Amino acid sequence: MIQDPPALQESAAVPAADPGSRLTVVVGYVVALLLGVLFGVLGTVVHQSSFSVFGLFDLPIGLVVALPALAVLLTGLRLIHPTRLPAFLAAVGAIGMVTVFALPSPGGSVLIPAGVPGMVWLVGSSLVAVVVIAWPGSPRPKP
Repeated sequence: MIQDPPALQESAAVPAADPGSRLTVVVGYVVALLLGVLFGVLGTVVHQSSFSVFGLFDLPIGLVVALPALAVLLTGLRLIHPTRLPAFLAAVGAIGMVTVFALPSPGGSVLIPAGVPGMVWLVGSSLVAVVVIAWPGSPRPKP
């Protein structure tokens, strides 16, 4: 009878790491929250960026990039995870940062001024988060 080499026998005795362990899940939730915070901060910083199109009008390129980027992040989290929790945590992080930056700082400066781009970013980011989280999930096949 042919026996396995000793190296194979030892490696077979080592249990494989459980991909669904609690630590992995918690780290995933923390990463989702931090991604939301990052997208909220970056979106707030760039939402006022615009450029003139032939001197006729200003195109708000910051909003054109920031709102779809937040929608893609939240939608991606909804698609890759069977529950809404990672998308919800990312939305809490993003909307939390948008809310913090809308308030005046102790020095009196505000990162989201009360203009059209500021209101579109403030309301639009919240609306994107609500729509993506509330959207019905697709039925998943049972294993």
